[in-house]
Amino acid sequence: MDTVLKTTLLPDKEGCAAVPETSDSDGGGLLATFFLITYNQERYIREALEGAFAQTYSPLEIVVSDDCSTDGTFRIIEEMCGAYHGPHTVVVNRNPENLGLIGHINRITTLSSGELIIYAAGDDISLPWRTSKVVERYLATGRNASSIHSPVIPIDRHGNRSEAMLPPLVACRMDLQDMALSGALIIGAANAFSRKTWELFGPIRNRHCIEDLVIGFRSAVTGGLEYIDDPLVLYRHDSGMTSAADLSVQTCEESVRRELRFQEIYMAVLAQRIDDLKRIGRHDFIPLMEKTRLREMVKHKVWSGDYSFFRIMIFSFKKGLPGLFIKSFIRVRKWRLLYPVRQRAHRRG
Repeated sequence: MDTVLKTTLLPDKEGCAAVPETSDSDGGGLLATFFLITYNQERYIREALEGAFAQTYSPLEIVVSDDCSTDGTFRIIEEMCGAYHGPHTVVVNRNPENLGLIGHINRITTLSSGELIIYAAGDDISLPWRTSKVVERYLATGRNASSIHSPVIPIDRHGNRSEAMLPPLVACRMDLQDMALSGALIIGAANAFSRKTWELFGPIRNRHCIEDLVIGFRSAVTGGLEYIDDPLVLYRHDSGMTSAADLSVQTCEESVRRELRFQEIYMAVLAQRIDDLKRIGRHDFIPLMEKTRLREMVKHKVWSGDYSFFRIMIFSFKKGLPGLFIKSFIRVRKWRLLYPVRQRAHRRG
């Protein structure tokens, strides 16, 4: 069948610009959104865009949203999207100011139209059949799936592949209580979620959260978390915030700040999960989650060094956690004392 060229304008979506779309004139079916989120990824964005354009599913809306990159990422996006004449609708957005990961994620549903949203990062590569596989599973559930996730194939910055990596909740065979407390669930770069699930819970309120730790639990607690046992994404494991720190060059203070960052993320995620449970009227895991968050708060106070020894000690005793205070205090002192030794051993290899 002949194709027709059309341009979609989105005047109600501030900061967006649509580019021409070529599609079958009788196209129908479930509209999916492939949402590619970017920030300072000029080294990898071409491959990420090529993966988006190569998706075999139709009808598909591709939204490329840049969080005010300071490098050449957006220039490449404009260049490649402007030259695209394939079968998919492409929408380009650039935030006028940097919103951060969660602020950017919270804009997904306002920038997109699809019933099902396939999330992608600007340094990863989605395989061409990713969207088709996800939509197939979604329809098989009667459109009741909240999220659909899969394993990934890790690649380094040069594109060299490793063995497939399973999501933590699959590898560890977690039950719902395990998920409520876990700091690792699904692999966000290989996740898709339904618009209705996002609208049920609303935006993620705490900017310290990691989105997959929130969306994964939301989906699990509503009984709609689906898993495809087939890698659908080439996952860049040595870039971004989740890449491993290099102990050989990282100072002790940098390692402490990294630890504090992970503690802040975990506390924020627990708080968000508690809010989400309350929103849907479930209270079964909340006492355990609140207790866990309190324990993490004590550890954070000790690690931060922002409070006096006696102030934290009194706080810990009042909360019934003197043992945790003592263990945390000893651990952070040992960490600082032994860090140069560990660093030298790491350099020797």
